[in-house]
Amino acid sequence: MVFHQPCIKPRVLNTPVGRDDNRAKFSDARLEQWGIQPMMPDSLTVGIIQFKPEWGDVEKNLSETSRLLSEAKKNACDIAVLPEMWPTGMYGDLNMHDFKEPIPGLYTNFLAQLAKKNSFFIVAGMPERGTGNALHNAAVMIGRDGRILAKHRKSHPYSRLGEQLIWTPGNEFTVIETDIGRVGLLICYEGDFPESWRANALMGADIVFHVSAYESPCENWWDKFYPAASLQNVLWAVLCNTVGDTVFQGKPLHFFGRSRILAPDGEVCAQAPTVRLGENSESFLLVETLDAKRKLDEARDKYGNFLADRRPEMYGVLSKRNVP
Repeated sequence: MVFHQPCIKPRVLNTPVGRDDNRAKFSDARLEQWGIQPMMPDSLTVGIIQFKPEWGDVEKNLSETSRLLSEAKKNACDIAVLPEMWPTGMYGDLNMHDFKEPIPGLYTNFLAQLAKKNSFFIVAGMPERGTGNALHNAAVMIGRDGRILAKHRKSHPYSRLGEQLIWTPGNEFTVIETDIGRVGLLICYEGDFPESWRANALMGADIVFHVSAYESPCENWWDKFYPAASLQNVLWAVLCNTVGDTVFQGKPLHFFGRSRILAPDGEVCAQAPTVRLGENSESFLLVETLDAKRKLDEARDKYGNFLADRRPEMYGVLSKRNVP
């Protein structure tokens, strides 16, 4: 049986990039000393939709999403997760300005209806129309009642693929208090930076949902960065990746999938298929029921030193932009 705590009013905690509040995080008892009430449920059923988009075909992607979210409901999911740029696909030589929508808008209204219908949370990435002609790579969390609980904008454009020329970056990290824990949101490349995870941890995150369009040949980064991040910051990490093949600047681009859930000790506790270049790919729903609170408490007791023993007064160099 899936356990739900009584619904509480969500609170979004935004911290500007670079801020460090020196808040350690370990067991529930220590958290309460900081005035943070434990909220992670005993059990949490997560549905990761490793999505294969039809690049540029929003109508078809929405239709397939509706079907997959119905499957998540049949599997008693408490939350369903869709990847970065889920309605459109990432890259594909698309002009993303043609697909951007305000938040709230077309994409969030669609998700809100299905979240309310299925009575679960949804996290998903999408192109957002910001102020003026700004284009943001955004992720949202939708509540069971269809409300938009939080919006996060990708803070680190991927310069190797020229994202800084297209996307206007966000300047804050986002953690929201919910009845399934304190939830952090990250988008693809910004998750490659250890500072992003540390910021989420210091803001009190219990679980971080990381939505991606993570491409080959970066499988090595995927396998090494993220288990280390979940262990060093003692939190759950839910990684939702795209799968399929498209193009970038006319050249083939492959998304390998391998969506996974990482426990707060860094161990992989569930994983979707890896699709190699040249193999047939399709959308896949990964469902896993987490022993959420017990494993988080145990990890905080065992590995809380990684936060407790920090010396922030020594870390000023981290805020400098100069690269040796």
